[in-house]
Amino acid sequence: MATASATSSSELPECPVCHDGYQEPKILPCTHLACKKCVVSWLQKAGVEGGCPLCRASILPSTSRGQRDLDTLVNDLPTDLATMALVDSHKVLSGQHVCMICDNSVAATSFCLQCDAKICKACIRTHKNIPSTRKHVIEDLNKLSPQRLAEINRATCNMHDDRPAELYCSTHHELICMLCDSTNHRSCADVKAIPDVATEKRRELEQQAQRLRDRATALATEIQEVNDTFKVMRKKANDTFDDLERCLKKRRQEVNTLIQAEEDAVMTSLAELEKGRAAFALNAASVENVVQSASGGSLLGMIKGLKSRLDDLESQTGTTRKMKVKDLTLDLQKLGQLRADIASLGQMTKPATTPTTLQQPTQPSPATSTATSATTPWTAGKPRNAALAKVLRVGDRVKLAPEKLSVFFGSGDKKGTVTAIPSKLVVQRGHDPQGRVDVQWDDGRENCYRMGYDGKYQLDLL
Repeated sequence: MATASATSSSELPECPVCHDGYQEPKILPCTHLACKKCVVSWLQKAGVEGGCPLCRASILPSTSRGQRDLDTLVNDLPTDLATMALVDSHKVLSGQHVCMICDNSVAATSFCLQCDAKICKACIRTHKNIPSTRKHVIEDLNKLSPQRLAEINRATCNMHDDRPAELYCSTHHELICMLCDSTNHRSCADVKAIPDVATEKRRELEQQAQRLRDRATALATEIQEVNDTFKVMRKKANDTFDDLERCLKKRRQEVNTLIQAEEDAVMTSLAELEKGRAAFALNAASVENVVQSASGGSLLGMIKGLKSRLDDLESQTGTTRKMKVKDLTLDLQKLGQLRADIASLGQMTKPATTPTTLQQPTQPSPATSTATSATTPWTAGKPRNAALAKVLRVGDRVKLAPEKLSVFFGSGDKKGTVTAIPSKLVVQRGHDPQGRVDVQWDDGRENCYRMGYDGKYQLDLL
C-alpha cells in the first residue's frame, strides 16, 4: 500500500500573512515574501499606499498607483521561482507514494528525475531495459528531500508546456525547447544551453551581490564613524562642562571664604564703633535733657562736670576714622566675557556635502574666544549697517558705532556681546522687536539697539 513521505508539513515554506504554503510568492521591494493573493488582500484593506505586513516598507511605487488595477500592479512584482519550486517539490513528496507509470495502486519506492515521476521497483527495471530511459537518474524516495528535488526541477519551454526547456534565448529572454530553437528562434544569434547561461548569470549575480555587500559594509563603517564622532563630541562637551562646573564651584567657595573673612574682620571693628555711637547718642540725649529741664543755678552747678565729660567724648572723634573694606575685586568684565563665550559654544555648521559628513566647530586660537575668532566667516571684512544686520548672530562681539558712542557714553571703548536677535527687552516693553537686538556690555549693563529699525544701525563688529 502507498505510504506518505517522511517529510513533515512544517518544512513547507509558509507565507507570513496567511501562514500557509506559498501560492505564487511575490518578492516585495523590501525583499520579504508573500502570496500574491495575500498582497492583494492586504492592500485592499490598507489602501494602495499600505506597506509590507512585516516591516511597513512601501510595496507599490507611487508613480504607478491609480493607473492600473490592483491585481495587475501586484502581478508586476517579481515572483520567487525558487520558493515556488521548493513548494511544488514539497507537495510532490508529501503526497501518496504510488507509481505514476504502471499502476496507481502500486507503492512507489523511487523517483525518476528525468521523468519527474514516482516509480515502483518494476518500473525501475523497465527504465534500465529501455535505451531512451536507461541513463535516467533515479533516487530513493525516502532519501529525496524537497530541496534536492527543487534543485534539479526541470523547467518547461515558454511556448510548449509539455516539452522540457533545454536552451535559453538571450535575445528574447526565454526558455525554449529544441523545436523552438529550430523554428521560432532559428535566426536568434544568442541561444545557449541552460547550464552555460545559468553559470554566467550566477556569476553576474554573485558579483553584483558582492558589490552590494561592499557598499553595505562601507555604509556601516561610515555610520559607525558618525556615531563615534558624536559620542566623542558629547563626551568632550560633558567633560569640559564638568571641569568648568567644578572649577566654578571651587572658585565660588574660595571667593565666598575671602568675603566672609573680610566681613568678620570688619564686623569686629564695627562692634567697637557701635559702642562709641551708642555712647555719643546717650550723652547727647542726657545733655539735651539737662539743658531743657535744669534751672540756671542747677545748670551752672553741673556745667563743669558736663563740659568735662563732653570734652572727653569729643576728643575721641579725633581717633575715629571711616572704615574701609579691604580691596576685594570681582572682575565683572571677565565674568561677562566668560558668559558670552559659553553662550557661543555648540554652534554647529550644517554639512555642505553628504548627510553623513560632519563639520566640527572651528577651534579658536588661544588668544581669542570663539565669539571673536578672526576666522569666523561673518566677521571677515567687517560688514557694517545693513550688511552687518543680515549676518549678525547671537554671541558676536560688538561695539557701539562711533556716533552712538559719542552721544551717550563720550570717548572710550564700549564692548559687549549680542544676547538676543530679535530683541527680548523690546518685547517686554510691548514694542515690535524686529530690527533691534539685545547686547550685554562687559560692564554688566544690558540694552537694546537698532540694527535696521527706522533705518538706523547702531552697532559695529569688534
